[in-house]
Amino acid sequence: MKLEGERWRTLVSTVMLGKDEYRVVRPAQPVKHAPLFESWVGAESCVDKAAARTIAMAWAFAMRSPRTVVYLPLKQTDAEECAWSDGPFLDLVLMHHSLGFRLSKWKEVRARLGPGRPHTVTCQGFGAEPDYERLHRKDNRDVLRGEISGDTVFMVGSAPAFHSQGQEFRRLVEDGPQFMHENPGEHCCAEITEDQRHWKWLHVIYCEEHRVHA
Repeated sequence: MKLEGERWRTLVSTVMLGKDEYRVVRPAQPVKHAPLFESWVGAESCVDKAAARTIAMAWAFAMRSPRTVVYLPLKQTDAEECAWSDGPFLDLVLMHHSLGFRLSKWKEVRARLGPGRPHTVTCQGFGAEPDYERLHRKDNRDVLRGEISGDTVFMVGSAPAFHSQGQEFRRLVEDGPQFMHENPGEHCCAEITEDQRHWKWLHVIYCEEHRVHA
């Protein structure tokens, strides 16, 4: 399935904290089968086909939305049925570092989201493959930073950083189902690194339904 052109139904909220205004976008429907938890690599999730699609579309939207906080409530996504971990389970937030958002504000912002306004996003995909040679240079500053604060995983970076790492999600969604069909029992995942020179930080594993609910 190609991501480009797919439609993502969302809710948009505007939250005021003092003089600061924050635009938050989240899925209109609950994301099922995507429990996210802390692990030795940083953070890890096991997702089915629908959840992988939602996370990929959210990532593609975040890449092009430097003034928006993209929020994926994942704590209640059938986490009690996950065979990979017994928690605690976490939410996921994607944002650009240019927002200058202090993570300590997040719980207050989340508490004020309200019902939100319905909005449909058409996915524009991730574009061409990045210049991986440039990404591996020591002077490259377009990197993602991952941090777990409270009950949330935050991924923060620039548009080029979201673009380069987003290719992992594109491959997971567009190639993962066929790979799993042709290679039953094999490992298929997206590995999101803090930069191209170090080990992964966010590890998203494509799981067949019976493995998510083992």
